[in-house]
Amino acid sequence: MSGFADAAFAGSGQAPGLELWRIEKKEVVKQEKANGKFYKGDSYILLSTVQGTGGLSWNIHFWLGSESSQDEIGICAYKTVELDEGLGGGPVQYREVEGSESPMFLSYFKSTGVEYLPGGVDSGFTHVDRDAYETRLLHIKGKRTVRCKSVPVAGSSLNTGDCFILDMGKELYLYNGADANKHEKAKAVQILHQIRDDERGGGASVTIINEEPDCAAFWDALGGKIEVTVTGEDDVKSERSAEGATKLFKISDASGEMKTELVQEGKLDRSNLSTEDTFLVDTGDALVVWVGKGSTKEEKKEGMMRAQAYITENSRPHSTAVTRITEGAETTMFKNLFGQWEPPMKFDFSTPISSSVAGSVEQKDLDMKALHERKTAAEQPVDDGSGTIKVWRVEDFKKVEVEGSTVGQFFGGDSYVILYTYKKNDVEEYIIYFWQGRDSTQDEKGASALLAKELDDELGDRPVQVRVVQGKEPAHFRSMFKGNMIVRAGGKASGFKNKDDGDSYDVDGTELYHVKGTSSENTYAVQIPEKATELNSGDVFVLLTPGKTTVWQGSGANDAEKDTAGTIAEILKVGEITVVEEGGEADDFWEALGGKDEYPKMRPGEPEPAEPRLFQCSNATGSFSVDEIVNFAQEDLIDDDCMLLDCFSSVFLWIGHNANKDEKAKAIETAQQYVLTSNDGRDEDTPIMVVKAGAEPNLFSQHFLGWDDDYFKKNQFLDPYAANLDALKSSQQEREEEAPIVITARTSTADVGEAVLGNVKEGTTFSYEDLKGGKATGIDNTKKEMYLSDADFRTVFGMDRDTFDGMAKWKQQAEKKKHGLF
Repeated sequence: MSGFADAAFAGSGQAPGLELWRIEKKEVVKQEKANGKFYKGDSYILLSTVQGTGGLSWNIHFWLGSESSQDEIGICAYKTVELDEGLGGGPVQYREVEGSESPMFLSYFKSTGVEYLPGGVDSGFTHVDRDAYETRLLHIKGKRTVRCKSVPVAGSSLNTGDCFILDMGKELYLYNGADANKHEKAKAVQILHQIRDDERGGGASVTIINEEPDCAAFWDALGGKIEVTVTGEDDVKSERSAEGATKLFKISDASGEMKTELVQEGKLDRSNLSTEDTFLVDTGDALVVWVGKGSTKEEKKEGMMRAQAYITENSRPHSTAVTRITEGAETTMFKNLFGQWEPPMKFDFSTPISSSVAGSVEQKDLDMKALHERKTAAEQPVDDGSGTIKVWRVEDFKKVEVEGSTVGQFFGGDSYVILYTYKKNDVEEYIIYFWQGRDSTQDEKGASALLAKELDDELGDRPVQVRVVQGKEPAHFRSMFKGNMIVRAGGKASGFKNKDDGDSYDVDGTELYHVKGTSSENTYAVQIPEKATELNSGDVFVLLTPGKTTVWQGSGANDAEKDTAGTIAEILKVGEITVVEEGGEADDFWEALGGKDEYPKMRPGEPEPAEPRLFQCSNATGSFSVDEIVNFAQEDLIDDDCMLLDCFSSVFLWIGHNANKDEKAKAIETAQQYVLTSNDGRDEDTPIMVVKAGAEPNLFSQHFLGWDDDYFKKNQFLDPYAANLDALKSSQQEREEEAPIVITARTSTADVGEAVLGNVKEGTTFSYEDLKGGKATGIDNTKKEMYLSDADFRTVFGMDRDTFDGMAKWKQQAEKKKHGLF
């Protein structure tokens, strides 16, 4: 460490966690806790300290309130550099602005969110009327990562492509754009519930504008009713369109005075970065300060100051994001601003992925080398999970404590509240987790959040709240149970009195548990159907039968799975525990599973399975892109896209129900290029298996812990303003596993066939029943009405195509929803 110039920073960054300082009367003053509450009239410095395998690492954010003075902003930027230097110059710095905070900043306050308080340091003790709310309009936008931000409270802020929430305190209004995607709608409903239940104590009314399109209160608040025709701009497209405006400036005092000079515009050249200086990059919608290792002390300090001045001098939005990074710690996003960061790739693709897939949007070549570099999940555990744990299950909207002997056992049909207590600098600290099972009802999930908030209030608003969903538990959550975590099937019935469903548990005396993971920290057990087809050679399974417990070890299972399975067996054991290696099963083992059957097996001499990797392949932004998903679960399979699952000995290409033709074609080509460019020793003839959503073979599903065959049926999204849509759809057919279509990296895309690419000849028609029931394959699911015959079209819609085409887009969508063709 270099030592801190300001005593207010003394001792900071020495332990994992968050630390917060506020600028008060031009001085840095440390705050008691970082709870997501910020005064609009102030500026703050937030330090996040993370314990990693290589020691401590830091991120520094300075947050600027919309009413903060220029003096405070300048001091905040300057003091941030001092904190950085005191920590050895290693941290990454981020400039945050009220209402436009970065995802990383917001991630620190996932459960409580960020709250903006009126006033500032001089009015910090002013009484605030909790029943007085400032009207705000929230804009919900995105696909895989849906974000929410405040926009002007005016009708002009609305568009047809996104969702909006008008928050008037005790009255909440949800507006869904006609073309909003299902992820935006789902997120909007979630946020709406959080505001109503968590912030307003369940006391706010909710109005869905699509159900009451003439709602006077809603339109009056926005300045009068209008017909919304503006389409929403795509976030990624906006970012990419700004690429041409990229500029590189050098900040240097080599001449004897500090100067800022333009070095380059457009696609940047890495050779223009010199280690002796500091640089400012303007990406068009954000700024990045790059600090060379040889920069002088003054250059390092001036970087963020010059960025702030640049925003003012160029009339850029006050919310413009600014990030400060040091040489050698560049992010992937920063490297991508340069035409070439790493040395040229040694691969010479015979069929490079470079053709456009979406009209006017330029398609960039996929960086296959970067694709092969495994990403890691960015988690920030506060300790090793050795603190004390108290667990409650949500029953009839109340907390019911879980007995000590069953702590760590969860039912997938329930929700829970967990209080974790640990010590930091000899002071007790708390984390409140609320865990929500995959099959838990919405009222139970809502109650878990509300009960977590009540517990937070009881503890003086000191704890950190974290929402956890089944299958996506963070490492720290799993580590608390020391290999004892089990997710069982069933659960308590919903708390609603009018519910006719009862408690559901497995009581037939036979239970099967899938144990999967890669380390003692992330391995746990999930109950699955008692069928031989559920087994696989790569994992361990625990079978309970009357009077006997069997631990079945697959030939490719790792030590963490074997050790955890042993612990799980001791917890659940019935009679004696028998350990059986694959191939040494007794007859009663297979009888308990309904008879011996085929399951995914490792062939003799086959190498140990590698940890699988999942990639999302999508052209939703107009340009085809491939992104890795770390710590993946079944919930990460996006039905609108294609997913690539790399298991080393084989590669799976999963085709979502709503994936379009171009997406499928590019995903196949990507899978082939991925195999051909691998430098990990795999064969160029490694099979690529194409599987369809809802018909996944066990070869594919074995790589997901606790796979649910009915997941897509149970989680089919229903628009809140059209809850009766489900009744218009045909009943789902029973899931039938299909054999995957197997190709190799050298198979011609043209030979893959209609079954994969979904090519339907022009003019092909389908019956209304097949289109509505999802039985028509190989079509564009966003335009099902196109595949009706003219006669059927008139019968279904009561009009001809020309009349339909002349209607406003939102009216067309409403008609399609009405008739089950959306």
